[in-house]
Amino acid sequence: MKLKHYFVLLTVGIVLLAGVALFATFRSHPTLFYITEGFVVVLLCYLWYFYHKTIRPYDTLIGGMELVKDLDLTTRLAPSGQHETDVIVRTFNDLLGRLRSEHLRLEEQYTFLNLLIEASPMGVIQCDLDGNTTSMNPAAREMLSPSIEEAIHALPLGETTTVRIPGGPQLFRISHLSFPDRGFLHPFFLIESLTSEIRLAEKAAYERVIRMIAHEVNNSVAGIISLIENGKLKIENEAGASERLTALSAFVSRFAEVVKIPQPQLQLCDLSEEVEACRPFLENLCTQAHIHIDFRLTDEAIPVHLDTVLFQQVLINIVKNAVESIGNENGLIILAVTTPATLTITDNGHGIPSAIAKHLFTPFFSTKPQGQGLGLLLIRDILTSHHCTFSLLTDPEDHLTRFTIQFPART
Repeated sequence: MKLKHYFVLLTVGIVLLAGVALFATFRSHPTLFYITEGFVVVLLCYLWYFYHKTIRPYDTLIGGMELVKDLDLTTRLAPSGQHETDVIVRTFNDLLGRLRSEHLRLEEQYTFLNLLIEASPMGVIQCDLDGNTTSMNPAAREMLSPSIEEAIHALPLGETTTVRIPGGPQLFRISHLSFPDRGFLHPFFLIESLTSEIRLAEKAAYERVIRMIAHEVNNSVAGIISLIENGKLKIENEAGASERLTALSAFVSRFAEVVKIPQPQLQLCDLSEEVEACRPFLENLCTQAHIHIDFRLTDEAIPVHLDTVLFQQVLINIVKNAVESIGNENGLIILAVTTPATLTITDNGHGIPSAIAKHLFTPFFSTKPQGQGLGLLLIRDILTSHHCTFSLLTDPEDHLTRFTIQFPART
C-alpha cells in the first residue's frame, strides 16, 4: 500500500473522530463546539498542506522509480508546482534523458556488433560461463568440423592453435579468448581460415626454390653434355652419361612445370559431358592395370565453369593415383556426378591412414618411394583456382577412398 493510501485513511479517521467530538459537544458545551470546530478546520488545512508538500512529491518520485524499474525511459515526470519538488523532478527527468541516450547508444552498438559478427568471415562461437556454446555466426557454422570441435574442447583459455583438416588443404587458426561482462569473463572462440594465406606463402616459397634448382641443374647439365659431345670430357659410356643427364634435366623440369600452371580460362560446360570426354584416357589407364572403371553420370545437365584442359589434367591425375593405390587386378574405380555440381572419384585401394590424411596436399609430401609430391600439389592449385572445395578421405566404415570435388554455384 502506498503512503498516499495511508494518508487518506488517516484523514478519514481524523474526520470521523472530529465529527463524533463535534456531535458530543454541540448540545452540552456550545462554546467548546466552536473551538473544536475551528481546531478541526485548522487540522484539515494542515493535512491538505502536508499532502501537497510531502505526500504528493513523494508519490511523484515513487512513480519515477517505477519508470526506471520498468525501463520506461521515454516518460517524464510532470512538475508538481512546488519549488523544492520541481528541482528534484527536473534533475530526475534529466537523469532519465541521459539514461535513455546511453541505452540507445548501447543498443546501437549491440546491433552493430551483431551485424558485424554475422557478416564476419571469421568464425565466432560464444559460450556461457560453463563453457557451453550459446551462439555462433554463419562463418563458424560453415567452418565447424569434428577436427575443429576437438581442438576447441582441448584449447585452454588464452591459447591459440592451428588445425589442418584431414583429407583437404584447409588450415584454420583457433583462438580461445574472453571478454568482461558484469564482473565475469565470458569465453568465446575465434576461427580464422589460413588456407589461402598459407597456400600463397607456400607457393611463393617453392616457386623460388624450384626456379633456383632448375636453373642451376639445367645449366650444369647443359654444360656437361656439351663437353661430352665435343669430346672435351672423356667418359667410358658417353651415350649412357648423356642419356642420364638428359633424364636428370627432364626430372628437374617437372618441378619447374608446377609453378607454370596458367590461370584457368573458364567456360560454361556440362560436368557429365566433360567427364565423358575423358573416358578414353581413363579407361586406358585402368585397362593397363586390369582395373574396372565405372562411370555414373547424370542425364540432366549440370552446368559448371571449367578450364577443360586443366580439368582433364586433374581428372587423369586423380584416377592415376587411385590406380596406383589399388595395385591389384580386383580394383574398382567409380566416377559419379551428382547434384549440386559434385564429382566423386571412389576407389577400393589400400586407403589413407588418418596420420597421413592431415599431410595431404602439402607441397612435396608423398608416401610413394619414388614420389615427388607433385600430383596432389598440381591438383590442389588447379582446383583452388577454380574456387572448388575438395577432400580426399578413406571412409572408416566401408574402407573406400573418395576424392570429392564440389564446384561453386553459378552466379
